[in-house]
Amino acid sequence: MKIGLTTEAFKSYVPIIQDEVETFVKRSASFKGHKGTVNIPESMAEITIYTASHSLQGKEVRDRFDGSFAALYHDLDMGFSPINFMLHWAPLPHNRARDHAQRTVAKTYMEIIKSRRANNEKEKLDIMWQLMRSTYKDGTPVPDKEIAHMMIALLMAGQHSSSSSSSWIMLRLASRPDIMEELYEEQIRVLGPDLPPLRFEDLSKLTLHNNVLKEVLRLHTPIHSIMRKVKSPMPVSGTKFVIPTSHVLLASPGCTSRDAEYFPNPMLWDPHRWDADSGGVIGADVEEEKFDYGYGLISKGASSPYLPFGAGRHRCIGEQFANVQLLTITATMARMFKLRNVNGSKDVVATDYSSLFSRPLAPAIIEWERREKV
Repeated sequence: MKIGLTTEAFKSYVPIIQDEVETFVKRSASFKGHKGTVNIPESMAEITIYTASHSLQGKEVRDRFDGSFAALYHDLDMGFSPINFMLHWAPLPHNRARDHAQRTVAKTYMEIIKSRRANNEKEKLDIMWQLMRSTYKDGTPVPDKEIAHMMIALLMAGQHSSSSSSSWIMLRLASRPDIMEELYEEQIRVLGPDLPPLRFEDLSKLTLHNNVLKEVLRLHTPIHSIMRKVKSPMPVSGTKFVIPTSHVLLASPGCTSRDAEYFPNPMLWDPHRWDADSGGVIGADVEEEKFDYGYGLISKGASSPYLPFGAGRHRCIGEQFANVQLLTITATMARMFKLRNVNGSKDVVATDYSSLFSRPLAPAIIEWERREKV
């Protein structure tokens, strides 16, 4: 799948993502008029799935994402509950809905694949095309059914974490309207007062935008638990204990990312802590050895207290795409809106830890006001 995670692909994704956000805002009943309120997790879930499906899987897939198809993905989403890792077969209503959704969505993907083959369409950069021309090591072409299942897995893999992260970004900006204004001013200063369409090359120039994303991922780590099976006996330094291969280790990145040893005043959401020489980050941004596991050069991350995407060989392969997606969504929203909490407070909603992902406790309503320039 890594062809869809290259710099060349990312360059084509940025305008797609920006257009999807703008189109959603134009069509959404929640954003009608000059100002109003919105349940932000609900809206960001839709934006996330539209942007990911269009960029990673192609326009044909995106065009299928009307209300009914999005509802099917919601039924699939309900399968991501702790009980299903033990009782995935249980005859529960949400499990029946999950299985129906899986079959229906897979059939839809196979229809798209069949149509692409029949029409002999020009190959694109999206991941579906890459899998359609791929083979296993023994030369066997990847069957269409398996491609369809991989497409479901691909979209589901990022939907939860990116949806919750984009929601947290908007909620945090609503609690700090001053930071929202700084984002807008940064774009005008760096990209020009006319605010041209975003490009991939622009994202790295927007320092504060990147810092907002870093700080959201620090306080709202998407995955609250990471498990690894012990493959060889592990001595625990400074003790007599040795962890045997019969054990599974669990780490919580959200613990070290809230450790005052590395992040002074850790519960304060402050994007400027990532500014150079601010003193807000101690040892978490140290340059580490980099390695290419097959999807681009990344830090191994094994020695860092900041691990929003995991570490090592099993670090999230979608990390760079998630950054591109979230930064583009943030920059587009900052151009269009001023956000604030309904009651003018600086508080944010609590975190829902009942699923496998750390998401805002719904509903989470904020106020928005359209920018005059836009």
